[in-house]
Amino acid sequence: MRTRTLSLPFFLVLCLIATPVMAATLTVTTNADSYAPGDTIVVTGTAVANTDVTIQLLNPNNQLVDITYVTSGSDGSYTTSFKTPSTMPTGQWILGTYTVKAFMGSQSVTKTITIQLRIAVTGKVVDSAGAGVSGATVTVGTASATTASDGSFTVSLSSEGTYTMKVTKTGYYTYTETVTATTGTTNVGTITLTSLEDKIAALEQEVADLSDQVAALTSEVDALNTSLAAANSEIASLKTQITQLAALTTTVQQLQSTANSLRSSVDSLQATVAQLPAFYALAFIGIIIAVIAVILVYRKIAK
Repeated sequence: MRTRTLSLPFFLVLCLIATPVMAATLTVTTNADSYAPGDTIVVTGTAVANTDVTIQLLNPNNQLVDITYVTSGSDGSYTTSFKTPSTMPTGQWILGTYTVKAFMGSQSVTKTITIQLRIAVTGKVVDSAGAGVSGATVTVGTASATTASDGSFTVSLSSEGTYTMKVTKTGYYTYTETVTATTGTTNVGTITLTSLEDKIAALEQEVADLSDQVAALTSEVDALNTSLAAANSEIASLKTQITQLAALTTTVQQLQSTANSLRSSVDSLQATVAQLPAFYALAFIGIIIAVIAVILVYRKIAK
C-alpha cells in the first residue's frame, strides 16, 4: 500500500483553515463618542458567530460601573446598551472619560467615550409652509448635525460660549444667527428656511405688484396731465381777465380824471352862480340910473 505524505506548507494551510482566527473577529464601538447624563450608550460590534460576549463599562477611575452579557448572532454581530443616570455624580458614576470593554474568551477590545454635562443647541427647521426640512446641515461653531425627518436637530458642544449658527441645504438660502449656549440645552425654536423657489415666486409677485403700481401711477399721471391742461386753460383765461382788468383800471383812471375835471368845472360854475345876484343888482341900478338920466335929458329938452 502506497502512503501519501503531506508537505509542511500544505499542512499549515489546513491548520489555519481549521482554527478560528478569533483575534481578528472581536470588535466594539458605540453610537457616539460623547454622552450627557441620562443618555443611553448603545454598544455594537462583531464576534465569532453564536459566541458569548461580555461588555463592561469602566469609569474614569477604572472602576466597573456596569456590565452586560450578550450572544452574537449567526452573522457574528451583537448589540447592547447602558443607561446613564440623569444626575451625575451618582455613586461611581462621575463625569469624565469612560472605557467600554468587550471580552470574548481570552480576547478583549476597548472603546473610550466621555460623559459630560450636556451643552447642546436644539431647534427645528421648517420651510415657508411650516413643514419640517430634513437633511439640512446645522453648524454651531465647529460642531454640526443633520436635521431629522421632522426638521428637528441637536448639536452637542464641548464648552459654553457664543457661537455663530448656520443652517444650510441645497435649494435654500443660508440661515445665520448668533446663539449663546450654556450648560444644558439651549432651544433656538423654529427656524424658517427660504427656498430659492419661494424667493423667485416672491420676486415675481413683487414684479407683478410693481407693474400694478406702475399702471396706477400711469393712470394718475394721465389724470394729472388732464388736470394740468385744464389748469393751463384756466391760467390763460385768468391772464385774459387780468388784461381786461388792466384795461378797466385805465378806463376807471380816465373816468376819475374826467370826474375831477367836471368837479373843477362845477366848482367854477358854482362860484359864478354865487356871483350872479350882485351882478343883477348892479345891472338894475344901472338901468334905473339910465332911466333917470333919460328923464332928465327929456325934461331939459322939453324946456
